[in-house]
Amino acid sequence: MKKKRKSIWKFFLVISLALILLSVFSVIVINANLDKNIDLTLLRPGTTSITRIYYYDKDIYGNPVGEARELTEEQIFLGKSEWRSYYDMPSDLVNAFIAVEDHRFYKHNGVDWLRTLKAAANYIIKLGKTEFGGSTITQQLVKNITGDNRQTPKRKIEEIIRALNIEKHAGKHQILEMYLNIVYLSQNCYGICSASRTYFGKEPEELTLAECASLASIVKSPTKYDPYKYPENNYKRRKIVLSEMLEHGMINEEEYNIALSEELKINSNIEQENNSGIFSWYTEALIDDITNDLMLQYNLSHEGANMLLYKGGLKIYSPIEPNVQKIAEQVFRGYQAYLDIQNGEYPQASCVVINPYTGDIVALVGGTGEKEGNRILNRATNIKRPLGSVIKPLSVYAPAIERGILSYSTVFDDVPILTEDGPWPKNSPDVYHGLTDLEYAVSRSLNTYSVLGLRALGVDNSFNFLKNELGFVNLTNDDKNEAPLALGQLTNGESLRTVTSSYAMMQNGGYVSNARTYYKVTDSFGNNILENEKNYKKVISEETASVMNNLLSSVTREGTARNTIIKNVLPVAGKTGTTGNSYDKWFVGYTPYYVCGVWVGFDTPQSIVQNGKSPAVTLFDAIMSEAHKNKNTDVLLFSSGNVIKVQYCRDSGKLVCDNCRLDPRLNRINTGYFIKGTEPTDICHLHKKIYIDPLTGMLSNDNTSQFIRRKIALLDYSRALNLTDIEILDERFTIRSRTR
Repeated sequence: MKKKRKSIWKFFLVISLALILLSVFSVIVINANLDKNIDLTLLRPGTTSITRIYYYDKDIYGNPVGEARELTEEQIFLGKSEWRSYYDMPSDLVNAFIAVEDHRFYKHNGVDWLRTLKAAANYIIKLGKTEFGGSTITQQLVKNITGDNRQTPKRKIEEIIRALNIEKHAGKHQILEMYLNIVYLSQNCYGICSASRTYFGKEPEELTLAECASLASIVKSPTKYDPYKYPENNYKRRKIVLSEMLEHGMINEEEYNIALSEELKINSNIEQENNSGIFSWYTEALIDDITNDLMLQYNLSHEGANMLLYKGGLKIYSPIEPNVQKIAEQVFRGYQAYLDIQNGEYPQASCVVINPYTGDIVALVGGTGEKEGNRILNRATNIKRPLGSVIKPLSVYAPAIERGILSYSTVFDDVPILTEDGPWPKNSPDVYHGLTDLEYAVSRSLNTYSVLGLRALGVDNSFNFLKNELGFVNLTNDDKNEAPLALGQLTNGESLRTVTSSYAMMQNGGYVSNARTYYKVTDSFGNNILENEKNYKKVISEETASVMNNLLSSVTREGTARNTIIKNVLPVAGKTGTTGNSYDKWFVGYTPYYVCGVWVGFDTPQSIVQNGKSPAVTLFDAIMSEAHKNKNTDVLLFSSGNVIKVQYCRDSGKLVCDNCRLDPRLNRINTGYFIKGTEPTDICHLHKKIYIDPLTGMLSNDNTSQFIRRKIALLDYSRALNLTDIEILDERFTIRSRTR
């Protein structure tokens, strides 16, 4: 009687639970915005599972010329993976997965409602233990493709609806084929072909029953039941798989016993083989880009996108220039010739080379030496570091010129700002020049000028330009400050890829574009599945770009990158950068053909001692000198017809007067580049003609012989701040410094 009551109680409990679950299901379906569909056509195999990369010859503006050619040394495929037709799979292998994962597979329409109800009841009231969950193979296929593992009712219902929809459009054999070709089986194995070859060195059709059961055992927990790492766990699970096969009539008693007693021979070279087939740094970045875009566009999981990329037989059309990529890799493999050893070890480095007219990445290297594996740290794309002075043209000078706030001849007083913590900021080297024009400040990378320029521009304007126009996505509100924006000490830093891409606006007449690693991707049947269109955006005018080109040319002509060798062959412009404590060295430079950004530093930051030429400039020179061989050298940096040349006084920023020529420094007249209408129109008023006593260097007086006194011009300028403890280089060229 008690047993009968207990059974009745369980019956009503299950019925009640079913009604509750049905009600919850209905409410969520009606009210939730569910994504019900999944595109299975992406996973259709073609004649090959190997993904291939194609490239083009290009004109100077980066436009493809001629037919695409295969980059034969860079084929993307997942180790020993190959798509297997359902009809080429052994029945024992198929049955092993069905038996342990979904023995009612052929009886349901995508969802095993009884199994789902039992799993839900067990989850809620713990009715007992079970060796399986509520998901069918069709539901597992959905999960493998989308990667959605959220433990929420909405996620589960979304999975159920997707599974039901799949079974409306695909047959059971097709579902099994997809599932068995993409299921993850540990050791970087996706699909039964890869797993069969990895673990047993066999084709799937050659597997024994025990080996089939071993592979089916892995699914429940790929790490725990890995037959290479945990053979005992795999054996215990394999016994369950074989028992399920026996129970459901898929094998007989004799086959069960033979398989159970079979000793598996697992490949002992798995780890070594996993390290073979290393991609180039460029291909690694391309894989990341395509994986992310597939996830975004098709609602795929990271695993599903990788599976499509590695096993889909795709065709990728890329802007890579193999000769430039080869040059960059050779330079970085021989890094000892370009980098100085620091405390017993060499710093790391990375580079990105971009065609300025398209924004396309043509070469990329993410580390020094030989690349030792796949999916490792790519320092060109996947690390963010403070920028130092390489930020100044982007955060201050270009947007300030664009707004008419600065011009070539804008003069600020290069003296430190007195703060509670003392004089700030400090120049490197620790020298202050006094009255300074923009060109000199840019070429010598003066920090005080950049801070004053930022104050004139406005912090918000600078921040918004970086974030909204140039795509600095890692900025935070803490970066709305002078040190981050004027000196490059960003909270989270930025990637070399983003910074290099931003510099392209100078040579491209004010336009920036997405830094692409691919044009488009087609599936194995030739259908476009991804199209990476250029998204040109005008961020500064042609005139501003032209002025910036002349300013940044002064850096390589006479400034912090004056030791560049390639400037002797082609016009080259750029900007160096050094971060606090010399943790990072940067140089982004460009010619009429390429923009090349280089970063040098340690993965765990430590100071870099620079002996002469910046290591970033040295690497830039090595790459660009080779990349420009056989290029036409009769080319110029971008120049606008609406920019004119005007001579001006470096100290006043005004038009030159006769007195400017009498300054004893003999270099106070400069030729500047101005957007028409912004050129200086007033005459210099700072230089005043005086006579000095050459014996004392002071102003002459009645005691000075008129025959020896000397006529010069000095600055009629007095600083209000008390800076007696700080040397200002132009102070001794002021009139007040020569009075007795």
